[in-house]
Amino acid sequence: MSILANINQYDAGRNIQIDRQHRLSKLQEAQKITYANLTSYALIMTAELIVGYWNHITVLIADGLNNLTGVCGAAILIIGLRVSRRPPDSNHILGHWQYENIAALLSATIMFAVSIQILVDGGFAVRNFFEGHLVNPNIWSLGISLLSAFIISILAKYNSLKGAELNNQALKASGQDLKSDAWTSLGTFLSIGGAYLGAHWLDGVATIVVGFLILHASILIFKTTIMRLTEGFNPASIEKYSKTISEIPGVLGVQGIEPRWLGDQVVMKIGVYLDDDTNLKTAFLIGERVEHALMTQYDILDADVMAYPVSLKDNPVNVD
Repeated sequence: MSILANINQYDAGRNIQIDRQHRLSKLQEAQKITYANLTSYALIMTAELIVGYWNHITVLIADGLNNLTGVCGAAILIIGLRVSRRPPDSNHILGHWQYENIAALLSATIMFAVSIQILVDGGFAVRNFFEGHLVNPNIWSLGISLLSAFIISILAKYNSLKGAELNNQALKASGQDLKSDAWTSLGTFLSIGGAYLGAHWLDGVATIVVGFLILHASILIFKTTIMRLTEGFNPASIEKYSKTISEIPGVLGVQGIEPRWLGDQVVMKIGVYLDDDTNLKTAFLIGERVEHALMTQYDILDADVMAYPVSLKDNPVNVD
């Protein structure tokens, strides 16, 4: 097949509206899953805080506050996903995808603040132990902490699976956060069980551990979202893009790649070297093939390809 044949066959932008609707439908499905997360978090949080305050069990209160961050995070993510689905306008030519990262950043901020409060509460609980104030957990506190660990672990698995299926980073991150919360709830159950058997010091110590786990999770989310919002990108991914582009017939080399995140989507500007004898139609088709290959292999949202002419008569070696 000639490189000029069937140009429309390789027109990467021909189904831009269909592609957008496909991505928006995935965001809508992710939003529905987040509603399930919100409901589960809210029920577990309410039960833990009621029983924790009623029985003065600091670690159960800490786990309840941890799940409160899950409620806030899910609510913020729902709003972020909803705004992300808005169509482009005069102020947001490429769309509102970036609101998804803003929502994650706000969620991490709440997690960070709550983790500090939990660490302070844990310190007071340790002090109370040394002052002779003992924790007296009951069967209700044991049951609720175990049920919390069980439900959240199921949600974590489901979010991770759907995140992989939909290629949605928000759900993947949510799955990791839920997994951390499940371990936190399991640790809460073990500490309450220890106190139930007489190891009362576990309440304060476990609370501090829970605080550090939440603090660690918030920092990880901070790093990811700030990297995306400041247009940082993994060099290893750029290298993969470069290798794929270099394999396109007619491309003599890659002048540069400038990828960035729009929410969960990747857009990029690309410069490629072409023979200066390449005619306009052929150069256009090569650019479309580059974009088509990146969309197919890496599911990017969009790519703008610019051609840089190179004289093969003067320099017969491909440009790297």
